[in-house]
Amino acid sequence: MGYLVLARKYRSTTFDEVVGQEPIAQTLTNAIATGRIHHAYLFTGTRGVGKTTMARILAKALNCLNSDGPTAEPCNECDACLAIARGDDMDVVEIDGASNRGIDQMRELRANAIYRPSRSRFKIYYIDEVHQITRDAFNALLKTLEEPPSHVKFIFATTEPEKIPATILSRCQRFDFRNIPTHRITEHLADLCGREGVEAEHDALYRVARAAAGSMRDALSLLDQLLASSAAVTDAEVIRVLGTPPDEQTLAIVRNIAAGDAASALTQLDKILSSGVALSSVVEALGETYRNLMLASTCGAESELIELPESQKADLVELAKGFSLPTIVQGVGVTQRVGQSARGSSIARAMVEAALVRLAAAEQFVDPHSLLRHLSSVAASAGGGGGSGGGGGNFPASPSPAQASGRMSGTTPGTPAASVATSPAASRPKPVEDPTVLGEAYRPLKLNQEQTAAIHNDPIVKAVCDLFGGSVEGLFEPTPTDEPDADTTEEQVF
Repeated sequence: MGYLVLARKYRSTTFDEVVGQEPIAQTLTNAIATGRIHHAYLFTGTRGVGKTTMARILAKALNCLNSDGPTAEPCNECDACLAIARGDDMDVVEIDGASNRGIDQMRELRANAIYRPSRSRFKIYYIDEVHQITRDAFNALLKTLEEPPSHVKFIFATTEPEKIPATILSRCQRFDFRNIPTHRITEHLADLCGREGVEAEHDALYRVARAAAGSMRDALSLLDQLLASSAAVTDAEVIRVLGTPPDEQTLAIVRNIAAGDAASALTQLDKILSSGVALSSVVEALGETYRNLMLASTCGAESELIELPESQKADLVELAKGFSLPTIVQGVGVTQRVGQSARGSSIARAMVEAALVRLAAAEQFVDPHSLLRHLSSVAASAGGGGGSGGGGGNFPASPSPAQASGRMSGTTPGTPAASVATSPAASRPKPVEDPTVLGEAYRPLKLNQEQTAAIHNDPIVKAVCDLFGGSVEGLFEPTPTDEPDADTTEEQVF
C-alpha cells in the first residue's frame, strides 16, 4: 500500500475529534439527538478548515449500519462508515461542483434522487465548491432542494458563499467554519508528531501553524514536507523549507529602525537576502512584526491576538518600548504599501530599502501632538525641573496622546502648551509673556537654562522649526483649578 498523507491518515472520524469547529459539531450532534435533521446543509469557510471532514462525519452519523437510527457516535467499523470515510459509498454521492456544474448534471441528479438508497437510511448528495454551479443548474435543482424525497439529504460546501443564489441559501441551514486558531493547530501537530514518533520543537510547530493561516490541511501538508526532508522538525528546517527570514533577523532590522540606524537596517536586509530569502518574504515578515508591536502596545503582551510563542513575546515587549504608537502604525502601513508596490517591480529592492530608510527617519516627521509630548519630555529629562509661573513645582509629566494639543485640534486643559512662532523674522509675533493671551486657563512655565538649551538643541525640535521657519518661544501649563472645565478648548499658537 502506498504512503497515506497525514491529512488523510489522521482525518477526524467523529464529532468529538473535530479540531477548531466544536460549536458546529455540537449543533449537529444536538440535531441528531433530537431528531431535528434538516434536509439541506451549507458548509462555508476557507480551504482546509474541515468542511469535507464534517460532511463525511455527518453522513456516517446518518447512515451507520450498526445503529438503529441516526446516531451522534458512528461506529466507524461497519461497511457504510468505512466506505463513506474512503469517499466511495454508493449511497453517499460526492460531486465536484467545478466539473459537474451544468444543467444536464442537475437533471440527472433529480432523476436519480427519486430512487431509495440501496442499503442505508438516506441517500446523501455532497456537492463540493457548489458556488461553481451555473445559475440555470441551480434553478433546475431548486424544486428538489426545497421539497426533496424523505430519504434524500443535501450537503453543500463552498469557499465563496456570496456567489450562491439567495434562493438556494434560504433553503439550507448554513454553518460558517472559522479559521482554526494557531495554538490549536500547534497542539494538533504536536499530537500527530507524537503518534508518528517524530521529535519536534515547539517553536518549529508554531511557525508551521502560523504559515498555515488557519488551515489545518495546509499545516499537515507542510508537516508532511518537513518529515520528507528531515527526521526531526526543527525551527531551522522550517525556516529553510518555508523560505522565511528567522525571527531574530527580522527583529534586528526593526531594532535598527527603532535606533534610527538606517545603515545597519540596510546591512541586515542584505544579509537576509544573501541567504536566499525572497524579498517578498522579508516584507511580509516585517509587516507581521509591526503588527505584533502594535498589538503589544495597545492590547498588552499577553493578548491572544499576538500569535507568537511565549519565548518571543518578551523580546517583542522590549522592542515596542523603542517606538511611539503612531510610529508603529505607520510601520504597518508602510510595509503593506511597499509590499504591494514592489510586487512585479523592476526596482523592488530599492523600494524596500527606501521604506526602511523612511521608517528609520520616522521620528523626524512628527505631528503637533507628538512634538508637544516631546517638548515636555525633553524639558523634564533635562534635569532641575523648572518652576511654574506661580512658583515652585516640577515640570509636569509628559501628557498622553489624548491630552496633547496644538492649533489643529485645540488644547485640552491639563496639558502643557507650546507656543511656536512660524512667521518670518520681520513679522514674527513677540514671545508670549502674558498668560492671558492664551486665556486664564494657562500660565507660563519658567524653565532653567539647562532645560531651555535641551529644547533648542533637540534634533527633532530643530527639524520642525527649520521646516516651518519658526522657533520655540515658550511653554505653558494649565492654571490649577478646583473643578477643571472639560469643555475649555482655547486654541494655542503652534
